[in-house]
Amino acid sequence: MECLLLLCFFPPMGFVISILTERLASRNILTIALPRVWTTLVKCASSYLVWNHLIFFTWPSGSGFGAICHLPTLSLLVFPSHGEFGICDTNSSIKITSMLFARCFLFYIGARLGATLQPIGLTGGIACGKSTVSKLLREPSKESNKDAFAMIDVDLIAHDILVPGKMGSYCGYKRVVEAFAGADLFTESKKEVPFIDRRKLGDIIFRDTGKRRALNRITHPLISKIMMMQIVQEGLCSSKTNTSIVSVDIPLLYEVGLVMRLLFGIKIVIACKEDVQLKRLMERNRDLTKEQCQDRIDSQIPVSKKAKMADIVIWNNGSMDDLSFQVSDARSEVLARTHAFLGVSLARLILVAGLLTAVHALLSVIVLSKEPGL
Repeated sequence: MECLLLLCFFPPMGFVISILTERLASRNILTIALPRVWTTLVKCASSYLVWNHLIFFTWPSGSGFGAICHLPTLSLLVFPSHGEFGICDTNSSIKITSMLFARCFLFYIGARLGATLQPIGLTGGIACGKSTVSKLLREPSKESNKDAFAMIDVDLIAHDILVPGKMGSYCGYKRVVEAFAGADLFTESKKEVPFIDRRKLGDIIFRDTGKRRALNRITHPLISKIMMMQIVQEGLCSSKTNTSIVSVDIPLLYEVGLVMRLLFGIKIVIACKEDVQLKRLMERNRDLTKEQCQDRIDSQIPVSKKAKMADIVIWNNGSMDDLSFQVSDARSEVLARTHAFLGVSLARLILVAGLLTAVHALLSVIVLSKEPGL
């Protein structure tokens, strides 16, 4: 029964508490005056509370540490002598140590996953320079070779799911073709399965709100599933790729709804003046008329409104040097709000505490086994 309760209780609790810890740590408190101090304090305080009140939790049935050995919670960081806490034999010591480490490890698994699902949201208006900022963040800074952002491109995912057969079960090609039956969607090609022309599809949905919603109902669930899988993959492999932050380049972050916004603890908006935005879009897409460009801009929430909802705003109205300087500042602020000193995290602290306690407990067992009468 204890094993079942461990599996059902500690990983979910680790997941939830880790998310709450990361969100609180990322708030902009003390960050400017004392970078990383607030983040470190929050993660250390959360670890203490988890160790003190969750790892030593006693089940309503009476099983748990409280029923076994009446151990003072924080004192287990240095496993004390057996007489002080009523551990009467070697078997009890082994049982207590095993149970404690199992709780720490299962909590660690949930907390690690919760910390991984904390990507940075990079968004902005069309033609505001989001792709340029994304490219700059992908590269490490001059100060470190390990502060590059792992960037997940939602536009690329949206493109790939419309390529016939490319994404397997996540391919939306057939459903889109059926939903837009009769419309001129395809590229001029002699291939047996023609490709969808995204420019033609864009012209249709930007003129018709109903068709845009129909397309979103098909593509958004597929994009979300692929994006979440990539976030987990990048987060768990960050140590191998020398990246510090997982970020998602998502143009319609504020347009797709509250649920998607809640995924991102820190949101960065790339913004520029409206006249600059229109000018850049017309220069980038010379085959579009001014009205078509304006339709694309009007289909999104105004950049000025997005900027007010952001945690960090990068204004791209000037030169490339000015943009690079702002990106550098944004990178530093994100790292200060997500990374504690010495890489401290809730998951690591709990696992380290469990390991140290287990090692010390084993040494205590050796001492106990050598004492007469035990």
